[in-house]
Amino acid sequence: MELNVSKELKLPGEVSHARLVEEIEPIELPGYVIRPSAPVTVDLDYSFDGEGFRLTGTLSAEVVMNCTKCNDEFTQGFTVEFDERFLRVSETEAEEMEVYPFSGEKLDLTKLVQDTVLLNAPMYGLCKPDCRGLCPVCGANLNNTQCSCTLPDDGNPFAALKGLAELLKED
Repeated sequence: MELNVSKELKLPGEVSHARLVEEIEPIELPGYVIRPSAPVTVDLDYSFDGEGFRLTGTLSAEVVMNCTKCNDEFTQGFTVEFDERFLRVSETEAEEMEVYPFSGEKLDLTKLVQDTVLLNAPMYGLCKPDCRGLCPVCGANLNNTQCSCTLPDDGNPFAALKGLAELLKED
C-alpha cells in the first residue's frame, strides 16, 4: 500500500487526505494466523513538516476467527485510530526512534498497516452472543444439534475429578 506524497513535499504544512483500500496477506504468528476476510480501508490525513510526515486516521478491517466456545469460523470487524510518523532515516534508525522510514516521493504504508492490524485485531471472540458451545461429553456443537448426553453429578464440571482422586488413592 503506497501513498504518493510528491505534492506535499513541495508544500510543507498543507494537510492532505487519502482513502486507500487494499487486500493484505495473512499475518502469521507462532501458533496463530490473522486472516483478513476483506480489503483493509485506511482513511488518513497527512502533512509534511519539513522533516517528515505525520499520518493520522483510522484503519478498518475484517478478520476470520474461530469461536472460543464452538470453534466455528466467523468474521469480526474492527476499526482503530492511529497517529504515526514517517522520517527520512534508515530502517535501523527508524526502529530505534519508533517511526517509519521513507525515501523518495512515496510512503510505503505496508508495515504501518500490518503493525496496526497485528496490534489491534481481536484474538478471540464469540460467533454470536448466545453461542451454546460444545457438549463436554460428546463434543457436539450445541448451536446445531441437541445431544442426549447428561453430565454426571447434576452437571458439576468437576465430577470427573472424583474418579481421578480415587485412582490416586489406590496407588
